[in-house]
Amino acid sequence: MIRCGMAEVDITPVLGSEIPGYFGPRLGSGIKDPLVAKSLVVEKDTGIAAIIVLDSISVPRETVQTIRKLVGDAVRIEPAAIFVSATHTHTGGPVSTGLGCIENPAYLEWLAQKAADSAILAYHTRKEARIGFGRGHEADIAFNRRYFMKDGTFRTNPGIGNPLIDRAAGPIDPEVLVMRIDDADGDPIGIVTNYACHTDTVGGSEYCADYPGELSRFVKRTLGDQAVSLFLLGACGNINHIDVSGKRKKAVDHYRWMGRILGAEVVKVREKIDVSGEALIKAVSGFFTVELRSPTAEEAEAAGIVLQQGTSDVREATYAHEILKIMEECPTASREVEVQALRIGELVVVGLPGEIFVEFGLDVKKQSPSAYTMIDTMCNGTIRAYICTREAHRQGGYEPRMTFRNRFPEETGERLVELAVELLNRLK
Repeated sequence: MIRCGMAEVDITPVLGSEIPGYFGPRLGSGIKDPLVAKSLVVEKDTGIAAIIVLDSISVPRETVQTIRKLVGDAVRIEPAAIFVSATHTHTGGPVSTGLGCIENPAYLEWLAQKAADSAILAYHTRKEARIGFGRGHEADIAFNRRYFMKDGTFRTNPGIGNPLIDRAAGPIDPEVLVMRIDDADGDPIGIVTNYACHTDTVGGSEYCADYPGELSRFVKRTLGDQAVSLFLLGACGNINHIDVSGKRKKAVDHYRWMGRILGAEVVKVREKIDVSGEALIKAVSGFFTVELRSPTAEEAEAAGIVLQQGTSDVREATYAHEILKIMEECPTASREVEVQALRIGELVVVGLPGEIFVEFGLDVKKQSPSAYTMIDTMCNGTIRAYICTREAHRQGGYEPRMTFRNRFPEETGERLVELAVELLNRLK
């Protein structure tokens, strides 16, 4: 018999807090919709696991560890079986330092407690459940954002209608994976959705959960206010919502449009899913260490010249500050990286840290031994940076450019895939 519980807790910061996600700070001036921490606890005699997702751009490793300890102390779930990830909304609270923004320790401490509360509430409200899995398809709201140009150059986000655009540099992942969770009477407890598209469709200075928030409202309107919509962000480091052809220009409420389209697909898929009260529950994790990239002497000298001479280009000034910060604080460094894997019957969830390029997510899915494979990125906090393909490092563009946090070597993505597949095979 499977037992499941789901819960959600408000994590909206006070107005005036910094909103990370762009070059330079934005201060929260309003609330488009609340930011939420959501949790699923799933249990059987074979094991127990918790999936915790926060409406934030990221979750620092230290905060992940605090959440795991709070949950573990309260309800005895092992750290490897506690997945803590972010929806990566670019209109969230002050959780990140870099690119001109500073994290707020008081908010992070409060956030950890609220996130843990959501999991503890989910645990204490768990009940006999029936679960099932299904897949849909949505290829019209997500686009690869890296492009080869006709003049031989390469650009990230080249602009809508740019006549120099030749072709996209990579694929998207249109798969919509859905986990249906009902109680023993057939009433909805909630849904877990997995989809790959950057959550940066809103902009401005008002807090907003982006399209996963609208997806949640769509689910509640359809299934009832008690239904929790848990969203896992797929591998979308190089995927966003911008159609450079100009066929559909971004509107003020673009995130609502995306959320409704995705919501309709999710609900349709859910209705076709057969549920069962039997499923193996098991979680594993693994680690590896990488040596971070460091600026060359030439790069450090160039950064110093930029700052000495001054520039009106905010981005170039920011990158120069980031390079000098590396040289001053940690020119050589290593990082331990965690990968998690959870089996729930025919479904596996792979917890990968960082902003993973779509190619790596597709590779894990291709090699997975399970019928359904969800890629949960921005998980566990050991990477808060882009993980690019080797080709992307050669091509250049925004994503591989070095900053204080964005220093992971070319082989990192391949090592993530290798360890993820190893863990999935252990769960067979």
